[in-house]
Amino acid sequence: ALIYNMKGETEKAKAAMANARKANPDDISLLIAEADIYLKAKDMAKYKELIGEAVKKKPNDADLFYNLGVVTAESDAAEAEGYYKKALEINPKYVNANINLGLLMLKDEQKIVDQMNKLGTTAADNKKYDALKSQRDALYVKSLPYFEKAHKDEPDNQYVISTLASVYQALDRQAEYKAIKAKAKS
Repeated sequence: ALIYNMKGETEKAKAAMANARKANPDDISLLIAEADIYLKAKDMAKYKELIGEAVKKKPNDADLFYNLGVVTAESDAAEAEGYYKKALEINPKYVNANINLGLLMLKDEQKIVDQMNKLGTTAADNKKYDALKSQRDALYVKSLPYFEKAHKDEPDNQYVISTLASVYQALDRQAEYKAIKAKAKS
């Protein structure tokens, strides 16, 4: 199955993996390998189903919950949030789960920015702008604890440093911005 998958022969890989799983129904590694075949085939529904099955067999595997969060984030943010939080319950130092939770909190930011950019300069538009800016700032504030936790657990992670710098700057928190920016590598 793995060789078929590497060759790009997805249907043969799926069939071979199904046969292997029938012969070894309790082998969690086969289950995860089968899920990976569906992930590579971009069949997220089947991937999610198989990872869900794996979670039942291995309920303390933070990676499985994290992966469920990743594949669910686009379609159902609340469900993805639950999966990421479960991954963090299992492993509180799961940096990528914290990063993705922070990003999930910011998912509506671009819509708000687009609305802000469409406004004119009338008094009414300025009032709408201020309201939208408050909404955007609330998203930043909601995301901040996740990025700060990720930074605490991985202080040299340049992606986290860059993201935190952006959030601090957007919130006009200059002291924190300057401190974190000093850690950035050019």
